[in-house]
Amino acid sequence: MQQLCIFLLCLLILHQCVAMPLSNQCVGETLCTYTLKDNYKEMPILPGDINTRSLAAWDYQDKIDLNREPQVIREARCQDSHSSERCNIALGREIIPVTLRMPVLRKNSACFPLPSYYVEFEDITVACICASARTLEEIAQG
Repeated sequence: MQQLCIFLLCLLILHQCVAMPLSNQCVGETLCTYTLKDNYKEMPILPGDINTRSLAAWDYQDKIDLNREPQVIREARCQDSHSSERCNIALGREIIPVTLRMPVLRKNSACFPLPSYYVEFEDITVACICASARTLEEIAQG
């Protein structure tokens, strides 16, 4: 019995990914990808040119991370409110980024060379809006 315990302990030391809690790793890549696809299906699809027609226009910038799936996420970058004629600071308006917490798959480097992933949430800017600037009273109220 003692030899079995020592053997299992050695296995855990050699394969750190086996010892990780289940909440930090996926059972398999297929299950993780399926879960992400379900989540992304529920996200709204915006018209192709909404970023240029909006009062608070934005550009898209590729956010690249080779240890994440998807490796490339197109993130909105708000255009400067000073250069925007449609959302004017002088009229008491400001451009505000709209951010969503989105699930991504993160590669588990402790399990190399076996492919292993865990779900992580990242804040991604998806659009920008033009809104009335908050007053000092509103800021004080939180």
